[in-house]
Amino acid sequence: MRMFQRAEEPAVLRENHERWSKQWVESIQLKPGAKFSWYQFEGKSAREHILPSLAEQTAEHCSFCDAFPVRGVSKETIEHFRPKSQFPSLSYSWINLYYCCDACQSAKGDKWDELLIKPDSDDFSCSRFFEFDFTTGEIKPNAMSEIQDQQRAIKTIELYGLDSSHRRRNRLQEMRKMGRTDVSLIESQLWAYRDFLGVNSQ
Repeated sequence: MRMFQRAEEPAVLRENHERWSKQWVESIQLKPGAKFSWYQFEGKSAREHILPSLAEQTAEHCSFCDAFPVRGVSKETIEHFRPKSQFPSLSYSWINLYYCCDACQSAKGDKWDELLIKPDSDDFSCSRFFEFDFTTGEIKPNAMSEIQDQQRAIKTIELYGLDSSHRRRNRLQEMRKMGRTDVSLIESQLWAYRDFLGVNSQ
């Protein structure tokens, strides 16, 4: 998970998000359990309009596990940080939407906890919350952090499945691929799991 700055809200959401969110709230009030579907605008779904902007602000890395490029390893998804089933009024809110790989989205599903960490928060840094074991690829809470930060890290790792066995393997594979390559490439956005590699290179 790497900090990023949220881009300006796309015009399509700026002009329509209040109306669309209201429609979605009304639809599930009438039919509880209704399946969410992106509304259409100018011949395309809202998802098609906003996905490129979400991808651009993370340089096409997953907002949570940092996999890159997402479209090369999974489906491109839009994660509702606060689940749309529980927070329907935020279903089209720009600040609630994140570019995400399908592994992170599937792991979290509709689960929610106030402890979850947002990578675009002003006070976020990877090292504040997490540390890595470079012999195993494991990600874990930073043992030197405050207890509340450790609890937040635990919950984020758990809900997004950040320490699954395949995630560990992927991080180690990226480290081996990097080898003696110039670590400045990490900052050029060409590497998956940049935080893992970046910390290792220091």
